[in-house]
Amino acid sequence: MRKTYVMQNGELVEKKTIMEKRLQLISDIEPYQNMVNRGWITGRRQHREFLKQHNLVELGTDGGQIKDGTTGN
Repeated sequence: MRKTYVMQNGELVEKKTIMEKRLQLISDIEPYQNMVNRGWITGRRQHREFLKQHNLVELGTDGGQIKDGTTGN
């Protein structure tokens, strides 16, 4: 097996790969009722398709900037 080393404090030490081999799962979003037609969104794929279908942009919690230069705050 090949090992990987990194420089740490002037010395070569073996790189730990425990985190690289773990499977990391991200839970799905909680179902929510959309504001366009009051239908239910039940998963990430449906959420992305809904946004694309209605030409919407998700701004997140920090506001952000919309394509026309206005802010979402």
